[in-house]
Amino acid sequence: MRLLSCIVLGSLALGAPSQAAQGRASKVAAAMPRVVLAVDGVGQTRNLPVLVAERLHYFTDAGLIVTLVDAPADPSTDTLISDGRADGAVAFYHHTFMTQADRGLASEAVIVMGASPQLKLIVAKRLAGTVRSIADLKGRAIFVGGGNSGKTTTINWLMTRAGLPIDSYRALTPTTPAAMAAALRDGGADAIIAHEPDASSYLADSGVLLADIDSIAGTRASLGDIYPSTSLYMPRAYVASHPAIVQKLVGALLRAMTFIKSHNAEEIAAVLPARPKGEDRKAFLATLEDDRQAFDTDGRMSVSAARRQLATMAALSPRYAGVNIDLTYTNIFVDRASR
Repeated sequence: MRLLSCIVLGSLALGAPSQAAQGRASKVAAAMPRVVLAVDGVGQTRNLPVLVAERLHYFTDAGLIVTLVDAPADPSTDTLISDGRADGAVAFYHHTFMTQADRGLASEAVIVMGASPQLKLIVAKRLAGTVRSIADLKGRAIFVGGGNSGKTTTINWLMTRAGLPIDSYRALTPTTPAAMAAALRDGGADAIIAHEPDASSYLADSGVLLADIDSIAGTRASLGDIYPSTSLYMPRAYVASHPAIVQKLVGALLRAMTFIKSHNAEEIAAVLPARPKGEDRKAFLATLEDDRQAFDTDGRMSVSAARRQLATMAALSPRYAGVNIDLTYTNIFVDRASR
């Protein structure tokens, strides 16, 4: 890697740093602003830009000491920014609706890194000749996700775009991949919305692809717009009081997105933490290659997509109907970085 080569060459030419140099470096590091980011699954490919930025030292290059806290469950990312243990969070954009409606905290996405939900809609093979469009799913049983999940929001967005109410299908609670594949085969389920690598296993075993909502092109074709997904969102009060820090965070993440766009899965995997032994590397690389498509965007929020996503969530959970969409995102920092 170029960065590693520079470090090695510098060490050979200059020798080990002196105690004085080390002291100066420590003082510089001590003076750098410190930021804590709660991440909804640090090792998940949906959060790839923030991990790449951390691994390639883009945050420190920007003059920040950033600590990533893994928060996939309890305490959640929203809990950590609400009680002040984290300065910001990395998760899907719709979390800004949840913090505002459920916690009374106005938070805004300062950069939208993902423009797709990284999902595929798969129909049981036995229905391949019958279910040919989203409208044909009316009355069908579909494995989705939790009420506020990207999977549920995506299927409901697909339904409303097809002119169907969101209660026009029967939502099934996810179980194990093996059990869900069996349900597709034996008639217990008619369709499933899934992420890789599970999506490929269903396609090989028991399903056919109805909609690709993984690539940005496929997302636009299926939903009529992008799907704002992985975002850095922060309390509006923090953004207002720390604009210089937010600008540096956004710049580092845009740099990470550029790296992801210009490198393949093998090259990206080389900078990530080592995978556990026994994990299927081929499947991981396939997922990484598939998911990296979602980050081929400029970081800006699509206003129409934000409004459509909120309307879709509010149709399922009316408590989100009162969310002020204008408080949930800003493009100011991405625009400044671009200039």
